[in-house]
Amino acid sequence: MSSTTEIVVLATAKAKPGKEADLERALRDAAAPTRAQQGCLQFDLYRSAQDPAAITAFERWSSEENHDRHLQGDHVKALMIRFDGILAAPSEIVFMKPL
Repeated sequence: MSSTTEIVVLATAKAKPGKEADLERALRDAAAPTRAQQGCLQFDLYRSAQDPAAITAFERWSSEENHDRHLQGDHVKALMIRFDGILAAPSEIVFMKPL
């Protein structure tokens, strides 16, 4: 990714049965450092009304470069380690650009 336009990222993680609280805690712990990063315009977490085990992060970034830099952050690396044993499947990530 190498554009300078704003992007939106929807990242959905689904917890294994009994790990829903662990997933929420892990994502909440990563929220503040993510919001503090350069280029983060918005970072909000939403629990699915249809599936309480699924949480989606709604992210707005000023550029793809800033999002890429976010992915290299220590708090994201720590989150990926915490996901091991919590997630029922790999996260689903959708990238979008405003029209």
